[in-house]
This record gives sequence, C-alpha cells and structure tokens, in this order.
Amino acid sequence: MEEKKVIVSKEFIDIFKNFNVVNKVDEMKSLSDKELYLLLTVCLDKHDDSQPTVVYNFQPFRDKVMEIFDVQDDKETKNELINELILETGDKYIETDCIVDDMGNGLPNPLTKEEVRDAKISIINSDN
Repeated sequence: MEEKKVIVSKEFIDIFKNFNVVNKVDEMKSLSDKELYLLLTVCLDKHDDSQPTVVYNFQPFRDKVMEIFDVQDDKETKNELINELILETGDKYIETDCIVDDMGNGLPNPLTKEEVRDAKISIINSDN
C-alpha cells in the first residue's frame, strides 16, 4: 500500500511551528479551508492546550474544532471537506502523520516550554 502524503504550504508550517508562541489567528484565516482543518487537527494532537497562546489560537475556530472532536469520537459528519480529508489521509479520522512540506519533510516538533519562553523573549527584545 502506498504511503499517503499531504503537502502543505510554508504558511501552514510556520503557523504550526509558532502556534504555541504567538497569535496566529490572522494567518490561520488566510489558509484554505482544507489546510485550516488539517492545521487545527494537528495542533489539537501536538500542542499543549493548557498554554494560553494555544487556547487563544483555537478560540476563533471553536466550531471547526468541535467538528474535529466529533469525528475523533466516531460521530459521522456531514462536512464534505472533513470527509474528503479523512479519505485523503486515513480511513476513519484525519491522520496527521502524512503531512509534509513541499520538500517531503514531516512537520517539525512543537517548541518545548523553554523554547517557547526563549522565542517570546526574543520577540520582546526585537521590538526595541
């Protein structure tokens, strides 16, 4: 069986990488619906939702997040895009292991708490 791959944009990768560091809501709104659902799914899987920035980035997309949770709870969805993503990436759920950049590289690991702290300090210091 051929391994499935879903190529995402550089913007997707940047938002994912910085999802737990800074407000990414405006950038998320500029993604295609397909990439937005993929991003929300992978961020639900990989980011710590006890971090305020992560929660902030999810809030405007609460309805979409709830749709994703429903599918993960084995509920059927009438959302055609979610059904297409399930077919494209997995068999019952939207699988995130197959997400790659345009070079075929998998997603980077989310930043650790220490790396998030360092990134925020760096942002604050660069404003001077």
